[in-house]
This record gives sequence, C-alpha cells and structure tokens, in this order.
Amino acid sequence: MAFLACGDSESKEVALTPAEKPLNVFYVRTSPVTTSGLNDVIHVTGVIQSDTEAKPSFKTGGVIARTYVKEGDYVKKGQLLAQLDMTEIEAQANQAKLALEKAKRDLQRVENLYRDSIATLEQWQNASTAVDMANKSLQIAEFNVAYSQIHSPVEGKVISQLMEEGEITGPGVPVYYIMGVKQTDWKLVAGLTDKNWGKIKKGEKAKVTLDAYPGLVMECEVKRLSDVANPLSGTLDVELSIPSKDKRIAAGMLAHVEIIPSIQSEYTIIPVEALVSSNGRTGIVYIPKDGKAEKRTIQIQQFHGERVAIQSGLEGVTEVITAGSGFLEDGDAISVEK
Repeated sequence: MAFLACGDSESKEVALTPAEKPLNVFYVRTSPVTTSGLNDVIHVTGVIQSDTEAKPSFKTGGVIARTYVKEGDYVKKGQLLAQLDMTEIEAQANQAKLALEKAKRDLQRVENLYRDSIATLEQWQNASTAVDMANKSLQIAEFNVAYSQIHSPVEGKVISQLMEEGEITGPGVPVYYIMGVKQTDWKLVAGLTDKNWGKIKKGEKAKVTLDAYPGLVMECEVKRLSDVANPLSGTLDVELSIPSKDKRIAAGMLAHVEIIPSIQSEYTIIPVEALVSSNGRTGIVYIPKDGKAEKRTIQIQQFHGERVAIQSGLEGVTEVITAGSGFLEDGDAISVEK
C-alpha cells in the first residue's frame, strides 16, 4: 500500500498493481561448468582370504588309525598328519607280491616247455603277460601303502580337523583344512562390475582400510584379475596383495578398497561451493536460467579436491551458481554479479 499527500493535508490510500510491486532479487555469482579427465576412483568392499589353502586326504580308503595334529596347530610342509590302519593295505601288498612270484614261476615253466616244443607260442605269450600284470598290481599296492599316510602339502595353520581317529574314510575325502597365515599368504578379493573391471589392470595401486584397525591405511596393488565372472554374484573378481604391517589378519575380515585406475574418464566438473547439499552420490545445485534460479539434482561421481566430478544432471549447462546459492529456492529471481 502507498499513501499520497493532498493539498488539504488529507491522506489517501492508493493500491499498487502486482506489476508495480518491487521484486525480491537475489544477487549471486556463477562459475563455468568445465570438462576434465579424472582418475575414476573405484570404491568396493572385499574379503580377506588366504592365498595358501589345502584339504589333504588319503589316496585310498580305510580306517584312520592315528592323527598327529589338531585344530589350531601350526604345521610345516611335508609334516605327517595322519595314518591309516595298515592291516588290510599291507595284506593287499603281500598278496600282490605272492601273485608276482607265482606268475614268474609259471613263466619259467612255460619257457622250458616252449624250448622243448611242448608249449605253444601263445602259452608263452600269455605267461609273459601274466607276469607284467602281476608286476603292475604290486606297484599299485605299494603305491597305496606309501599313500596310506597324509603329509601336509603346505605350511600353515590347521583350521579344522574334519575326521577323527577310528573313522572310516574314503579316497579323496578331506581330513584336515589347512590355511597359510604368513604375511605373504594374505590376499584381498573383491567383486567388480564389468565397467569397473575394464578400467583397471594388474599392478595398479589401491588403498585398503579394515574395520578392525581404524585409521590404518594399507597401500596395496592389483595382482590378479579374474577372467571368469562369479556365477553367484555376476561380478568379476580382482585380487590385491595385502601386507599385514604387523597387524593380526584373519580370513573373512571385511576391507574397504579404493582402486585408482590409470585410465582417465571425462567428467563434467563444477566447484565444490556450487553444491547446496549432498547425500551420498546425489547433490543439489542451482543454475541461472532466464533471470531465475533453477534447481537441479545431480549425480556425483567423486570429489576431487575443490572440484566435483558429475555423472549426470547438468547436460547442456554452461554455468552454475556459487556465491549466494545457499539462500535460493527454485524459481527465485536473481541478478548475476560480474
């Protein structure tokens, strides 16, 4: 409302039209939107595993007579772990020896008869074959004797004893689960999407943190990339070396990984002060459009110092509002200060 003075000192109230009312204009500054190539940091969660694992078993079946280590024991490569009851196995070996001796005697008799033209060539050949077969049977029996014991194929710790003394085991049935626990045995396995897997290569650097040790950042590198997708998750595994740095590491621990690929990607870049708010990968900015502030929701790729790489939300935009953006609402009138 406005008041106009009259000559007779009377005042008169005059209403202004909406077009005559002054607008509430916000004065802002802007910064240009640019594009730049950035190392696209890949964030992923992985699991600590041992690169050295073994599940030793007997070559043949039988009754387990002795076990020499238990869960929690450390074993060396080649150390004796368990022994089968040898009663049946040795009897089979002795039986094979006797069969070989008989086959040799039979061959000798046939050879004598063959020289006297009493035995035929076929009989001599059959006797010779019988000796060869008996000899092979003895080799098999002696091999089973030799493998009636289990020796550790790796150096590590007995994580689990799967069978006990007195139990009957079969060929290839694991008796122990052994895992390497040296510093050089640990590895980190993480699943990547096809897009991220294609960005990295062997030898690239990564930063790893563990929930068990807050503040500890381990410098690692990619040592192996899987060539086959995990059938359960559909991701492609990447393996990283993981130095323990005198910290206790256990299989199954979760690790947070930042892999820095050498291949750069082109992104839209804005100053960090243009962000009015952000929540994870989503942010809010304002852009000038036809004298007004227009609110835009953007998808954030990563923060890079004082700059922000944007995945989407600013297509076709050349500048964003920086100074004064925190006071704006969508549609506010603005004046851009140069």
